[in-house]
Amino acid sequence: KPARADLRPTLGVQQRLIRNRDALPAAMVEANERVIVSGLSAGMTNTTLKDVFGAYGTLKDVKNLAGSKSCILVFESLEEAKWVVENLDGNMPEGISDPVNVKFAPKHNAGAAPGGGWNKDKRSTPYGPGAGGGGGWNAGPGSWAAGQHGSTGGSIQGLKRAMQAALPGGAMKGHVADECQVYIKGLPTDTTNADLYDIFSPFGAIPPKGVKAMQNHDGNCNGVGWVDFIQAACAATAVNTLNGTVMVDGTTLRCHLKSEMKQWDKDKK
Repeated sequence: KPARADLRPTLGVQQRLIRNRDALPAAMVEANERVIVSGLSAGMTNTTLKDVFGAYGTLKDVKNLAGSKSCILVFESLEEAKWVVENLDGNMPEGISDPVNVKFAPKHNAGAAPGGGWNKDKRSTPYGPGAGGGGGWNAGPGSWAAGQHGSTGGSIQGLKRAMQAALPGGAMKGHVADECQVYIKGLPTDTTNADLYDIFSPFGAIPPKGVKAMQNHDGNCNGVGWVDFIQAACAATAVNTLNGTVMVDGTTLRCHLKSEMKQWDKDKK
């Protein structure tokens, strides 16, 4: 009896299939906890990547793709991954001297489930719940314009998404100038995004999603925060006013412009 041919793809073909899967256009990749970062400096290690990107959220896994100067980060929550994509894409994270590209990475089972398509779970999106076993990419109710509980006004989250580009600073997403970004260190553990907004908004306009209190694994603030301003002069005023503030427990609040911190890194080199 003739030997049965081995129809499994060769290792080279398997690698190409994996690369093609991870190279799906960004517009086709659903937001999820997996983020791919490209444009990294040569020689970055897993430890370095954890130190740099761990400041922006809780990392569950880091995969260093050193050969392509990129990495895949898996965050604890979708919100953390969204914040990183929206705020670090095209920017230079603290500890990295060149701009990086940050996009959502395909899920391990992206497109693999039968009859489901990319939105098989019928998750809520700006375009509806998706196909999920038939009906087209925008089948059924669920888009923001349809509203909730029969209302005609739509959801507030949908309205905010639709209007974001028209809001002051809305077009800044992912491209905030360094002189408009304020780094805060020494925050209390119970600090929230709302607290940062309350403290810094009197100094000037802050764009949508322009505040972020970084968190530990337990959900408490790790002492670090970021605030983006629309105007550089407002950011400078906030830094000059709040930097060095002594809090009730005797600790000192530190506030610096990102542009200043990058210059310090250059001076060290």
